[in-house]
Amino acid sequence: APLQLRELVNCRWAEEVTQQLDTLQLCNLNKHEENEKDKCENHYEKLSVFCWTCKKCICHQCALWGGMHGGHTFKPLAEIYEQHVTKVNEEVAKLRRRLMELISLVQEVVR
Repeated sequence: APLQLRELVNCRWAEEVTQQLDTLQLCNLNKHEENEKDKCENHYEKLSVFCWTCKKCICHQCALWGGMHGGHTFKPLAEIYEQHVTKVNEEVAKLRRRLMELISLVQEVVR
């Protein structure tokens, strides 16, 4: 059967899906560049240490022999990462709870 223009409906999520696909493609293109960002500018080694004093990611050579971080406090980068992931997940959970509260309030107002 022929399709009439009045029979078409607006697909609200189509734009969101295409934006996500575009983002994924950009991520793949920039993946090589990001790998370079994860390396020390001085030693070209993987960033694996977090200088708590400078609030900066550094490689183990910078931490041990760099000279710029003498007397500073260090933590493993993986540990700092896990702390941040936990904090972000907690904040997301709070936002989801707040969203449910707001949806409930909107439904009350509509009723």
